[in-house]
Amino acid sequence: MSGWVKLNRDVTEVDLWKEIVPLRLYLLLLTKATRDDGRMVSGVRLKRGQYIRAFSKLVEDLGYREGRGEKHYAKSTIKRSVDKLVKKRLIAVEETNMGTLFTLLHCEDIQAKGFIDFFCPSFRGTMTERTENKADTNPEQNQEREKKEEKLENRKNQENGNSTQSKDQTTRMTAITEHFLKLRNRGAILSAKDMQAIEKVAKMEVSLEKLLNWMTTIHSNYQQKSPQQTINSMAYYEAAIMTRLRKMEWKEKKETLHDRIARLEIQGILM
Repeated sequence: MSGWVKLNRDVTEVDLWKEIVPLRLYLLLLTKATRDDGRMVSGVRLKRGQYIRAFSKLVEDLGYREGRGEKHYAKSTIKRSVDKLVKKRLIAVEETNMGTLFTLLHCEDIQAKGFIDFFCPSFRGTMTERTENKADTNPEQNQEREKKEEKLENRKNQENGNSTQSKDQTTRMTAITEHFLKLRNRGAILSAKDMQAIEKVAKMEVSLEKLLNWMTTIHSNYQQKSPQQTINSMAYYEAAIMTRLRKMEWKEKKETLHDRIARLEIQGILM
């Protein structure tokens, strides 16, 4: 995407400058928002200053490098950043079937009167720049690719289960993520390894309440042995929970023949 956007010099003097994730998210929306009314994206007609994107894609968009690896913010962290921008009246959001619709607010007013929180310019450009933007097919191609990816993702969700199960999985992952960050008490940044472990734990056939209780117990046991340290990796919880599950399965296998017959009779399998 070609062109430019304008930032006021005093952007560094506002509170938002000190909030890394909301600031990066706002700059992303500012540079990605459409410049003209009427552009069709994934079946949605966008107005000037709008951008449509799934939260799962925003996780990738806001990825950053630390050392030699790439890390990502948790989806819950990005949602909290969206809420902050909404409260500051810099953006409005609306959920659609193709993703979240973001709308930049008060661009003209802030440009004309100055700003209190953050400067949000209107989209402008020379005639040459606008002509080049119309001839540039990359944004449309990118949106078409995203549409295909979302269709494939939706198809996979349908094969793995219905929409209710998908929502339940999202709820479980969000709760586990927030509990892990609370126990770790050291920032809201998650590595790719942490996110993979959270997804695996959320898929376990154990109630969410029990999973969270186990995590609390695992954390307490760890701190009893190492009071000055904390568990920094979700993979540690995953391994500890798997150990607990294996122990439970082993105990179930120790069921006596008499107990098994009684259980089968209760279940109506034996008459």
